[in-house]
Amino acid sequence: MAVGSGRKAVSTEAGAAAPVPGDSALARIPGTFFSPGKTFESIAARPTWLAPLLLWTAVSVLFTATLLPKIDWEKVVRQAIERRGQSVPEDRMSGIIETQKKIGTTVTWCIAVVAPVAVCLLVAVVIWGAFKAFGWDSTFRQARGATAHAFLPGVLGTILAIPLVMRVDTVDPQAIGDLVRSNLGFLVERNQKALHSLLSSLDIFSFWTIALLSIGFAAAAKVRKGQAAGVVVTLWALFVLGKAGFAALF
Repeated sequence: MAVGSGRKAVSTEAGAAAPVPGDSALARIPGTFFSPGKTFESIAARPTWLAPLLLWTAVSVLFTATLLPKIDWEKVVRQAIERRGQSVPEDRMSGIIETQKKIGTTVTWCIAVVAPVAVCLLVAVVIWGAFKAFGWDSTFRQARGATAHAFLPGVLGTILAIPLVMRVDTVDPQAIGDLVRSNLGFLVERNQKALHSLLSSLDIFSFWTIALLSIGFAAAAKVRKGQAAGVVVTLWALFVLGKAGFAALF
């Protein structure tokens, strides 16, 4: 009896330690879309972040490779000079355009590679710090894992934008956010900077990300989803208002 009981205990412990089916790092990517509650509970128990971040970076690089050949650098440079009220002789214009094209291309590639990591870490730090301020405890690994997965709807939005870029002859870099029509920014002219910034923030993929951040951080800190959503939405609103104010000033 003692031996049998011992074997049963070992078997039970082994079963508890066995990985849950569908709980792999790769399975969590579709799980974020189709079963976010269970997925973020799993992430809180065993945080992972590399798979969604690699996917995010790969899509960012693919989108950049699609976008850059479509940019009319001459138009971009001429519009910038016109906005500044400057006058440049035509014999100098070709050199300026070529220089700006090289700089713009390099900067865009750097942003494509660095932005996913930077945005993920920054958002994770800010929300994690806010939760700590409320006394809601979680680890930074949990915060990073929740954030990396919560931004997957934005990755989906970028994937949807790629064929839209491919089918046009030229793209205005400043109008990229209006391509998918997932936000209300297209309802107003871009010269109404503050209003356009505010309406552009009313975006389906942004709301989706806010919901996932709330679910993920609630699971990590073991608080109610409503409490988590209150913090996340407040931080998002402050960011949106700050962005609109910056657009109005500059």
